Amino acid sequence: MDAMLVQYIRRGTPSSLRTLQQDALWTGILCGGCVILLQRMNVLDLIQGPGTWKEHAVWSLRGILSRLRQVYKGLFQPNKPPVLKMRQDVPPSFWDPESLGSPLMIGPDVPPSTGSLSEPLVSGMWKDEDLGRGMRWERETRPLTRHPSKQDLKYLMAPHGPDSPGRGRPDWSDMLHGLKSSGGKTGLSQRSTGELSGSRSMEIFPDEISEATEEDIALAKERSRERAHNARSAASVRVLDYQGYLQLDKILKAQEPQSRIYDMEVHDEMLFIIIHQTYELWFKQVLHELDSVLHMFSSLPHKSVKEMDVSLCLSRSSRVVEILKVLVSQFDVLETMHPQAFSDFRDFLSPASGFQSMQFRLVENKLGMRPEQRIQHSGCPYYQHLAREEEREEVLAAEREVGLLDYLGEWLEKLMDEVFNDFDFAAYMKEAIEQAAVHDRSAIERFPTVRTSNRHVESKESALNGLEKKRLAHLKLFDEQIHNELIKKGIRQLSFKATMACVFVQSFSHEAAFQTIQRFLTKLIEIDELIARWRQRHSSLVLRMIGSKDGTGGSSGHAYLNAVMQKSRIFVDLCHCSHYLLPQHSMLPLPAEVKRRLQMSLSRASSHPFMNELVDFRD
Repeated sequence: MDAMLVQYIRRGTPSSLRTLQQDALWTGILCGGCVILLQRMNVLDLIQGPGTWKEHAVWSLRGILSRLRQVYKGLFQPNKPPVLKMRQDVPPSFWDPESLGSPLMIGPDVPPSTGSLSEPLVSGMWKDEDLGRGMRWERETRPLTRHPSKQDLKYLMAPHGPDSPGRGRPDWSDMLHGLKSSGGKTGLSQRSTGELSGSRSMEIFPDEISEATEEDIALAKERSRERAHNARSAASVRVLDYQGYLQLDKILKAQEPQSRIYDMEVHDEMLFIIIHQTYELWFKQVLHELDSVLHMFSSLPHKSVKEMDVSLCLSRSSRVVEILKVLVSQFDVLETMHPQAFSDFRDFLSPASGFQSMQFRLVENKLGMRPEQRIQHSGCPYYQHLAREEEREEVLAAEREVGLLDYLGEWLEKLMDEVFNDFDFAAYMKEAIEQAAVHDRSAIERFPTVRTSNRHVESKESALNGLEKKRLAHLKLFDEQIHNELIKKGIRQLSFKATMACVFVQSFSHEAAFQTIQRFLTKLIEIDELIARWRQRHSSLVLRMIGSKDGTGGSSGHAYLNAVMQKSRIFVDLCHCSHYLLPQHSMLPLPAEVKRRLQMSLSRASSHPFMNELVDFRD
């Protein structure tokens, strides 16, 4: 019986008075049956007999009587429905956001609600006590040792969410701000240090989240007011519709098949035009995302590593990846065109060519493609094939600016300087390589011969020679002088320090501080791979449509596109870093001081965005 009552209590507030009365009726029937059962038993002998059950039985009977009183009020006093008492110390998860009521509290010792905000709580745990005393909420105080930050105010003053005022829950923002209760004491700061010694306190790092000053709050409110006025002003001076917002009258009239102008229109030329116009629109969005990432990296000399918003860079690069997937998949639509249909209008396209796409050249330059990676055709640089002078100037300006690859190298170098300035990661990896070689050598000594196939058995000498070659080759990767020679030959692009930082991140990607950085580097690799896949699909389509003919722009067509694919990779150094890695079981533990600095310097930078954006507040 007690278990059924506890289940009823924990179910929360009934949705209506009718449900409450039905539950009360069945509970009354159950309690009445228990009373009849007790009357048939020799209660007097049980009471006079020995045992420690008496006190618990008394409390259970008190709970039954309290429950019966509620049943009586619910059934026989319909004009006075049961009062659902609101206790200030119920846990947040126990409130129904869609109900105006609160959890049902039973028992004579449950104090009535005073309606004040005395002793507000934000966390705790349930504690099962005797049923007659009611279900208690074990309090756990967390003192607020700093002023609310911008992030706190943005959450607390948001007009939506289950904790907003008027949604059936306490106003937690008032609690966290420590508003004075009816007794004149503040909510979260009225307990003394001695009272808090037995409970856990929330540790606040001063540099974790910047504090919001009065000036910051005033600026945020002013920006919110200005934003509301501007939106209202825009709605009052013009009537905007779907077609006008998207400028569809210009876009839908931008398709002019040349075969229709100078000859009979070829049906598939419309598809050819729309596909390429769609490419250019997506290139514009890719440039928009890349400009945002480059802007964040451009302020790197004035910021520390932990102030770099890697999470926002990850978001932008993830969007570029999804766009490039769409660009690659659009070849499926273009391949529905028959080569004969393409040849029917191809003569009208000359000398126009996809080689003249200015936006695609901007994408290459902003990502970090170097001039020496370009392949010339017709005896002139790539930018000379652009039709307009302003396009050539814009492409050359983007080539002279710092690309994303160079920014990434600078940021990785700064990562090693700030976080591991006195930690020689190359020496650490060499030691791990030597240790792994010792273990492999001992395994060869124990098992001298290994069957590599049905007809071949590897001898001990051959295995030891192969192991020594692998050891020396792996050690050379961590030699700075050899790495600099590879840079001079054009085989590597990132510096030795940046490469070591990348290998460090990939070797310890399981660390929480490195997870966001690792995902961002992975997205850059995906961008490079998707562009290479786009080039490959383009080359295959050209071979399918025109065979070995020259392109309309004067290139050798399929042969030229194949040559470009071999030299156009940008973030290939991030892929080469996988060659440096060791199995996880071969890695030595990081020094305790290095791991501590890693957690302090990067964990908050990876989990908290550091965007200098204003927060909207409501008056």
